[in-house]
Formats: sequence, C-alpha cells, structure tokens
Amino acid sequence: MINTPFENSHISHVESINPVYFTLDDRGTMTSVSSGCTALLGFLPEEMIGKSITAFVMPEDRDRVGILSGQGMPEKNVPFHFHVVGQEGSVHPARVISRLISDVVGNTGMIGFIGESGNGNPAEQILCQTNTKIHQLNSIVRHDINNQLTILNGYLSLMEQDDSTIPSPEIVKILLRAADKIHNMVTFTKEYKDAGTRLPVWMNLGEVIQSARPTTAAGVRIIADPACDEVELFFDPILSLVFEKLFDNSLRHGERVSEISLHWKQDANGARIVYKDNGTGIPDAVRPLLFHMGKGTQNGYGLFLVREILAISGFTISETGIPGKCARFVIAVPAGSFRPADTKL
Repeated sequence: MINTPFENSHISHVESINPVYFTLDDRGTMTSVSSGCTALLGFLPEEMIGKSITAFVMPEDRDRVGILSGQGMPEKNVPFHFHVVGQEGSVHPARVISRLISDVVGNTGMIGFIGESGNGNPAEQILCQTNTKIHQLNSIVRHDINNQLTILNGYLSLMEQDDSTIPSPEIVKILLRAADKIHNMVTFTKEYKDAGTRLPVWMNLGEVIQSARPTTAAGVRIIADPACDEVELFFDPILSLVFEKLFDNSLRHGERVSEISLHWKQDANGARIVYKDNGTGIPDAVRPLLFHMGKGTQNGYGLFLVREILAISGFTISETGIPGKCARFVIAVPAGSFRPADTKL
C-alpha cells in the first residue's frame, strides 16, 4: 500500500483542483483522494480512503476495473476510463492515467482523476505527455539496438569466412563499437525509465542542484546563485538527472573546466536557469545537433535526455556559449512552473 508520506507529499498541491485526484495501491485500494471529492461525489476523503475503487464504480464497469490490480494489471501505461457513482447517484467519468507511480521507499501504485478535466490540469498534462514520450523513446531505442545487432551478426559472419577481405582486428574493432553503442542505449533506457512514473512535485532548485553535484570533480568549483535556494519548480522528481547530465557533459568534454556556475533569472515572461562552465565550449559544427538523439559528442544520449526530461513540463534548453571559451546552457522555465520557496499551501 502507498504510505502516508507519499500521500501527503503529492496531495497537498492538488486539493482544490477539478477533477478530483486520487491514488491507489497495487491492489486497487484508495490510498489518498483530494478534498474536492466531497463537493463532486458527496463523500468525505476518509470515507473513500482504505476502500477498493470498485466500491465507487458503476456495476457494469466493475469487472473491467478489476484489471487495475493484481496480476491482471496491463503493462502499458495508457489512460484507462470508467465511471464512478456519487453518494446521491450522480455518475462521473474517471480515469487512471498512470499505473507505475512509486513512493520514496519503492512501493508502487496508480494515480487517476474523477470528473471532467481541462487543459488547466498540470499534473495530468505532464503525466500524459510523459507517457507518450516514453513510448516514442522505447521505439527509437529498440530500432537502434536492432541496427547494432544487425552489424554484430553481419561482421561475426565475416569472421567465419576464410576469404574475408577485412582483417580480423578491424572486424573486432567494429564489433566492439557496436557492443559499446548497445551498452549506451541500455544505460539510457535505465535513466529515463523513471520519468513520469511519479507525480510532479514542488522542489527547491538549490536542493536539486546540490543533490546532483558530482562526487568526482576534484579541482572544479561549482557555484550556485543564492537565488536558486529561494525558488521552487513544479516538476517530475527526476529533475536532478538534468543537472547530473549537465555536470557530466562539462567534466567529460570541457577539457579544462575549473568552474561551473548556475544562476536563476526571472522576467515578465517566465524565468531562466543559466548553467555555464569555463571549458572549451561547444564547437559550431556540433551545436545544431547537440540535443539530438545519438548525435553530439560520444554516445549522444546525455543532452538528448536532458532536453526530453525538460520538455515533459514545457521547459526548453538551448546552448549559447562561445566555442573555445565556455559552454552556456539556458533552461527556459514557463510561468506557472515556479514559485517562491517560502510558499505554503
């Protein structure tokens, strides 16, 4: 069952939204529900928490909803629609939009909404967009892995031929490169697999940066603007991976990096996070493909992953550094996705 810390951390910022937000454990038991359930359904939250979701579902939907729990749970993370009945008999559309959420100790469950949803529901938008992106990324990676397996099989066949025109040492190098690419792709899938599986939360930017600081950066000074400690971002908890990848990019490719700085800048249209190092910068020839999958430098997945994670919540990233002098990444944060750190809900 999803524990109280999980419920409290995810329910507070959606107490007043319509539709009603709820979470289920992996058996289909309701573990939290926003207070809007009283106005919409006539039930107090405590009257719903601890009961099976099927207790509130229309009779004709109960068998279908049963697949939300136990071994019958579908593997695909796609919206599942059904109807719930209020205390006075009113019928409302409901849907589970993610079946893979987890709390801080690894317990798994599901989240969903009851009632009509509009474009103003940030949590549902983020999760639906993330599910779509993950399916797209899975398809791309499967395609790339199959391509590399084709190379492996083809050149292994050549090694079996006595009359091959390519020397065996050269074939071995090609095989090793293909194996290394497959390894990078598998690592990439491990890193993005958690994106969108937890409800977005408000996170202190300074704390996120601190948690992402590399442990193997001897001689590199990392300076975060004090303003970063004074702002919170509404984002998937995987946000720290964005900064881990930026730090890694500087240390791997900056060659002479001795200082990295991060600044928070706010204006009338939103805000920006400016990340800058004093390394060798991004070559002009690389910049156009810097955030493309499989492009850029070496395995080409790090900065692509950064862009895709940020895009989940409508954030964008660009590189505006000077080749030979510095790399400078600007993350655009849309209005409504940040707030002062002392805001109380």
